[in-house]
Amino acid sequence: METETQRAEKETAAGANPQTCPSCGAAIVGGMRFCRACGYRFGEGMAEYVETVRFDRASGMPGMAEGNQSLTGAPGAQTTLISPVAPAPPQSVSPVRRRRKSRKWLAFLLAFLLFVPLAAVGGRFLFRAMRDAAQRNLGQFQPQPDRPRSFFGASEFGNTEGAGALLEQAMPGSPAERAGLLDGDIITKFDGKMINGEDAIREALNETPIGKTVEVVYLRDGETKTTQLTTISSQDYDSDAFMPKERGMLGIEDTERVAIEGTNIYGVRLGDVYANRPADLAGLKEGDIVIEFDGKPVRTEEGLYGYINRAKPASTVDVVVYRDGQRITIPVKMGRRT
Repeated sequence: METETQRAEKETAAGANPQTCPSCGAAIVGGMRFCRACGYRFGEGMAEYVETVRFDRASGMPGMAEGNQSLTGAPGAQTTLISPVAPAPPQSVSPVRRRRKSRKWLAFLLAFLLFVPLAAVGGRFLFRAMRDAAQRNLGQFQPQPDRPRSFFGASEFGNTEGAGALLEQAMPGSPAERAGLLDGDIITKFDGKMINGEDAIREALNETPIGKTVEVVYLRDGETKTTQLTTISSQDYDSDAFMPKERGMLGIEDTERVAIEGTNIYGVRLGDVYANRPADLAGLKEGDIVIEFDGKPVRTEEGLYGYINRAKPASTVDVVVYRDGQRITIPVKMGRRT
């Protein structure tokens, strides 16, 4: 039986499709795809992969695109040349990754903005500590005592919708009470300085020497008034000296400062009125707006509770309230806070 090589040599000698392997030079039978002698593959290149015939029905396969229709498959069936799809364009950064990067940069910026002032403050304290240590070593260190502040006599200041600082409570025996100021007064000017909030009045007090008499302009129930106030040292005020040993009790809670409709005054609206307590036994009700307690105007919550604490237990005080648009006076026998 003759081999393919012998048959190829016969075809070459006869002049039938003479071919030789470009790698080893051996004779090749016509139509062979690779050399049987050395294994060299003929037709290496894109042609081996591009000229692939598929039916049109398969042209929708993922990863392939339609090409030329110059080749045909089975008789009468239209065929399409399938070629590799062109490389996809580079993908853009997704919105989620872009937002993450933006958040990282924002967090870094905020951290930097916080670090700078903290580093400055820390550096200042570190410098002072090093300076004090050096002075101690040299025997020159003298600790500076805290400078006493001018005391006004307000348990708390509050901001208002307009200009001024609200006096929440004039403490008993304080410079504010001695000057005639009451709870709910709005301080608009202090020693010639305009007051536009609680920070402004505190700053003015820090700048005022202890014992100085200053002019205070304030609003009370919409009217402008003026008084003279002499400051004292905060260390010189003793709140216990003005607080009775036994404190009064009314039996209310959850109060709120509100404006009285149709007037320029404020009052304190009652929330919870506890059963069988002095307020309930006297006839005070939830929703009543207290405007006066034992002859003193009530304009703030702090002021009302201060009057209640200073009321003598078992004494009877008149409480004036607004109820359904009417002004009512109710005598109340005070209880004792345990």
